[in-house]
Amino acid sequence: MYRNNQASMNSQKGNVYIIAVFIIVVLGMLTLNLTRISWSNQDTLTREVLGKQASMLAQSANEWALTYLFPLDEDDDFTTLSSRCSTLGASAIDAATALVENSAIPCRAPIISCETSPSNIPSEMDDIPEELKHISISSRAICNSGNTFEVERQQTVWVRGVKDE
Repeated sequence: MYRNNQASMNSQKGNVYIIAVFIIVVLGMLTLNLTRISWSNQDTLTREVLGKQASMLAQSANEWALTYLFPLDEDDDFTTLSSRCSTLGASAIDAATALVENSAIPCRAPIISCETSPSNIPSEMDDIPEELKHISISSRAICNSGNTFEVERQQTVWVRGVKDE
């Protein structure tokens, strides 16, 4: 008594094709999902790098503006600072363009603005109440990677405690 192995092998040929197609479909879907995850990670990394570049550019623009407002060995009363603040825009364009041109980052020149306080802030220093003013410096930087992503970062610096002389 023996079985006919030839008949049993012929009846199982269809099963091998079904299993092969199933494995190919499963591997194809797995490959597609891994590719999507890889692209997603690359997009996230690109946005993160552009965001960091924009943030650092805005910070550099604010630091330049503070250097412009408070030059060494010059008066820092509110009237002088207020006049420097009003002329900051014209000087900032050249400085901002130089910041971008001297670096290899894909960003536009940051926009720097300066505003003085409309009113005094009450303060008590050394037990002598006095009125102090403040100045707000704001920088906005936009970086992009071709036409794919555009990232914008804005930073604001407040200069408080400026005496009105």
